[in-house]
Amino acid sequence: MTDDERRTVPGAPAAGTPAPLTESFTPPAPPRRRRRWWRILAWGVPLVVVIVGGLALGLYAYVLTEVAARPGPPPAERSRLFAFPLRLADRVNILVIGVDVTYDTRRQVLNVARADSLVLISIDPERRRIAAVSIPRDTRVIIPGVGENKVNAAFAYGGPPLTVRTVEQLLAVKVHYYVKLGPDSFKNLIDAVGGLEVDVERDMKYTDSWAGYAIDLKRGRQWLDGEQVTGYIRFRHDALGDISRVERQRKVLHLLIQRLKQPATVLHAPRLLRAFVANTETNLGAVELMTLGAFGLRLQAPLEEHTLPGAFAPLYWEPNFARIRPMVAELFYGVSAEELAQTPVEVYNASGRPGMARQAAARLREVGFRNISVASAPDHADVTTVTSRMPSPGLARLAAAALGRSLLRHEPDAPGAPITIMIARDAARQTQGALPRRAPSE
Repeated sequence: MTDDERRTVPGAPAAGTPAPLTESFTPPAPPRRRRRWWRILAWGVPLVVVIVGGLALGLYAYVLTEVAARPGPPPAERSRLFAFPLRLADRVNILVIGVDVTYDTRRQVLNVARADSLVLISIDPERRRIAAVSIPRDTRVIIPGVGENKVNAAFAYGGPPLTVRTVEQLLAVKVHYYVKLGPDSFKNLIDAVGGLEVDVERDMKYTDSWAGYAIDLKRGRQWLDGEQVTGYIRFRHDALGDISRVERQRKVLHLLIQRLKQPATVLHAPRLLRAFVANTETNLGAVELMTLGAFGLRLQAPLEEHTLPGAFAPLYWEPNFARIRPMVAELFYGVSAEELAQTPVEVYNASGRPGMARQAAARLREVGFRNISVASAPDHADVTTVTSRMPSPGLARLAAAALGRSLLRHEPDAPGAPITIMIARDAARQTQGALPRRAPSE
């Protein structure tokens, strides 16, 4: 091969370069595009997931923060109930308040409403369960500062704060948070998750021309939208009236929880959040709501549903405290009725006002304590305290809730009775309502 021929052959050595022993032609290798794209996918997809997840969490936090319209419990109590990250540290009790619409004689909406439904939910991380107690709207109670009335009237007199106080006094349960649902809240929440499959137990037909709604449902299992589900739980025209209505509310609450736990519900999350923000008032903050949601999604045990025990009376649902006491002790404090009745309790009057210890002892007997002694304290005190020397704080918390706002102390090694209560000057200043002294069954 001449030098001129080498110049015309691609890859041939230049002139003057010794020729290789074996001449061959090797085309240049194409660029490795596959490895480049694989590298982009390997790093880009996780990055996109992180960015989208961060935006989703940010959206959740922003939307949930918008819901926190009122201040909740003090920081010390919040830190006791919730732990990082998104973990429940103690039992949380939440009162769900459904509000109806009130019309005047000219069919105009009044700025005064009553609680159409009340459900007290207790979330227990230690025993990993959620219990719900429905309180019929006609339950006879003593509303603090008002007097005897139906429990649903507490909202008309004082909104969520007075409703919470009334329920706390009725059941001797500390209510940490509330969620108020407006007239259209439940309907919009059901629509946001795509409706519910409900087994309607009977034909339901009713028209309320004054309030402007109609109920027309046929018996059988069927898929209902938000307006139909609302009609289903509002229907009261059967033999048991409001009690049947409460049972249907419990049934729908159970179905809604099961629906929310389905993986497909994540597709409805934006609509669900918008419906919640637009129609709900609560003192739960963003972190608390996300923590409770995470606990509920992880929970495998079914929701425990109860209706406040009682009996029909003229104008009222009369509470049956003989049945309410053991239910409250077990569901909200994790103690048995026998332990409640047998535990010794010492009550000392340090208020400077005669008879305060005896009043406190009477209140404790109303919630189930039986082994109570009363005495005068040698000195006066400013703050009522409940001191527990028991391994479990359940009974002491029940006593503190029964007496209102009391300071709770745990001193397992100190001498004295299992529970010691010091009634102080703050109890003398506080106006305490009282439960009806006797239920029909007692």
